Amino acid sequence: MTTPRPDQRHGAKLTAAGSRSGSGDMAAALGYPGSPAAVPNCQSAQALRRALGGAGTFFTFPTAGRVWTVMLSYMVVSGSTFTSTAKFAATITTGLGALPLAVVELGLGAANHEDSGSCVVQLNGLPLVGGDSLGLTINGGVSVAGADQEASAVVLYSIP
Repeated sequence: MTTPRPDQRHGAKLTAAGSRSGSGDMAAALGYPGSPAAVPNCQSAQALRRALGGAGTFFTFPTAGRVWTVMLSYMVVSGSTFTSTAKFAATITTGLGALPLAVVELGLGAANHEDSGSCVVQLNGLPLVGGDSLGLTINGGVSVAGADQEASAVVLYSIP
């Protein structure tokens, strides 16, 4: 006869066999990635519907903080005057270390064409120092004749 598991022994704590009631605690203890169910002091920094001229730094940490989730969306549209193919990229980066947090790459191959994409990254409380910033870059600041570009960035952060 084999030895029963602790939850199957006589007098054991009454839980359903195979219960995962403590799995969230275990995941946190092991450092598995993902945002916890509730982050104290969670706030958002955002740069919404920005064209090339609206890119740049959109948030600076006043003191040390943590980044939990980064969301980036990017859209390009070509008009009737667009005559070539083009590749595009938008990024969210940190200011001090130029660490890329999210990237979306797109392409256009014809007039009257559109492309869009998004990127959501869970960072599990990436620590940043006070004075560091978050920046949105749209195609390296380069415009493309006959094409419009627009990006949005949302970052969930906390300052302990």
